[in-house]
This record gives sequence, structure tokens and C-alpha cells, in this order.
Amino acid sequence: MSAILFIASGSPSSTGRIGEQRWRHSANAPTRVADCLIATPKRMPIWQAITDAFANVPCLQMVSMRRKTNHNAWMRRNDIGSLMGAAPRSWINSMIEDCGRLALSGFLLLSLLSIASPVAAIAGDLDRMQVIEQIATAKPGQAPDLARRDLSGLDLSGIDFKGADLFAANLSGTKLSRANLAHANLTRAVLTDADLSGADLQDADMFAVMMSNANLSGANLSRARIIGGLNNARLDGAKLIGADLGFDPTNANMAPPKVDLSGAVLDGADLTDANLRNALLEYAKLRGARLVNTRLNWAKLAGADLSGADVAGADMSNADLTNAVLTGLKGANSASGLEPGAAR
Repeated sequence: MSAILFIASGSPSSTGRIGEQRWRHSANAPTRVADCLIATPKRMPIWQAITDAFANVPCLQMVSMRRKTNHNAWMRRNDIGSLMGAAPRSWINSMIEDCGRLALSGFLLLSLLSIASPVAAIAGDLDRMQVIEQIATAKPGQAPDLARRDLSGLDLSGIDFKGADLFAANLSGTKLSRANLAHANLTRAVLTDADLSGADLQDADMFAVMMSNANLSGANLSRARIIGGLNNARLDGAKLIGADLGFDPTNANMAPPKVDLSGAVLDGADLTDANLRNALLEYAKLRGARLVNTRLNWAKLAGADLSGADVAGADMSNADLTNAVLTGLKGANSASGLEPGAAR
């Protein structure tokens, strides 16, 4: 590599910053270097080929800059033309093509990395104490701004987030047990594998939320607006009184326009007066759940287990109950949409 730098730099006496060592050669050195270039393998990188060529010419030698040398004998810039002119044109073209392919590969790699790198969230720059401080320093009447923050994996249990703006925040794997998230904006938030057991989420806005495998056991989600993925989430013993989890016709073209509770556990949950119209509840467990006056019309309940649930006054018209377990249903006589004898 040092040889390349020297050749491109011109006369060595013009700069003083070429390095600790310089090349000196005899009059016929370019021809011998060219011979060495011709003998190199075609697949060898150009910088390695030139370096090896200089190393294999006997008349070339390294001399210290401190020694006096005959500057007229040093290789000039136009000598590179002699070297490259003596090499086969096909070999040079092959090297140029290789360099072009390498440059294109590098450009494509950088482009892919720039696309794949996350830009929606600000990198995790807050710890638990900083989160508490940011909430405390919010101006009166203004919601604490934690939008787009990466708070994944933190222990934020018991913190008062009431009314906080957590739009598009990354809370995956975060511990939020017994946290106060009432009236919080959790639209587009990521809460995958988060622990929200016993949390207060009353009147929270949770549109397009991602909460698969989240633990919401014992949480209070009364009157919350929930649209998004809660598949395989735990909501056993949770309160969803008056919660709106139904199909949103104003966002029918968006994904998802309804809640996905497939495979979720809602054993003993209270869904009185909740809206679950068109909700996905396939293979969900609603054993002993309270579904009084709940809207379940057009809901997908195939394979769901509703054994022992209270469905008094529930609207289950056009609901898909294929292979659903309906043993021991309470209030089935007052529920609409149930076929006679469906409850066993």
C-alpha cells in the first residue's frame, strides 16, 4: 500500500510527508516491476499485486529518509503509465470490474443497513430515575412527553404515568405492574411481553397497540379504547367494563381495524357492557368470564372456551361459535344470537 501512495504522490522531494521510507530504483526498474505485475494471478487485488511486484524486484530497496539520495533517480509520476502499459489489457479490465463490483456491493450493503436500522424510536436514553424525573418536570396542564421513547426492558413498575404521551413508545418486555397508565396515550405503542399485571389503564387510548404475550392479569382497562394485537395475552381477572375493543369502521382500511385476542386468557375477566364486535377471539379462554350486556356480534369465537361464563343480555348474533365450549353458560336465555340448546 505504501508503494501505491508513493507512486501517486509524484516527486518525493515535493512534500516531506510521504513516510519514514522511500523507494529508490535503477533505470530498468519499471520494466521489471511490470514483469512482476504480469506474472501475478488475475484474481489478486490491484493493491496487493503492485505491493508484491515492488517487493520482488531485486534492484528496489528501502532507504531511510535521513540518508541523502539522488532525487533524479526516484520514480516519477509518469512511471505508473509504463507499468500499467506493460500489463495485459484484459488483466487491467478484470481488476477494474472487480473494483466496480466491490464498490457496488458496499453501496448496497450500506443501503440495506440504513433501511433496516430502526428510526421510529429514540434510542434507549432513559433509565427508571430519568423517566420519573421527566414525568415530574412536565409543565402543569401538559402531558409528560415520552413519545417514541425506547423504554424496553426497564423496570417501571408502580410509576404514575397518568395522562402521559407514550405514542409509539417501545415498552416491549418492560415491567409496568401496578403502574398508573390511566388516560395515557399508548397509540402504536409496542408492549410485547410487557408485564402490566395490576396496572391501571382506565380510559387509555390504545389504538394500533402491539401487546402479544403481554401480562395484563388483574389490570383495570375499563372504558379503554383498544384496537390491536393482544394475541396470547393474559387478561385473567382483568376489568374491561365498558371497554371498546370492537371493529372501527372509520379505520376499516387500516391494519388492524379490530382487536386480536386469539389465544388470549380472559378467565374470570369482567367485560360487562364491553364492545367486542367483530373481535378475534379464536381459541381464547373466557371461563367464568362476565359477559353481561357485552356486544359479541360478528365476533370470531371458533374454538373458544366460554364454559361457566355469564352471557346475560349479551349480543352474540352472527358470532362464529364453531367448536366453541359453551357448557354451563349463565344467562343464555337472555342472550341474543345463541341457537336453542347451544348452551349445554
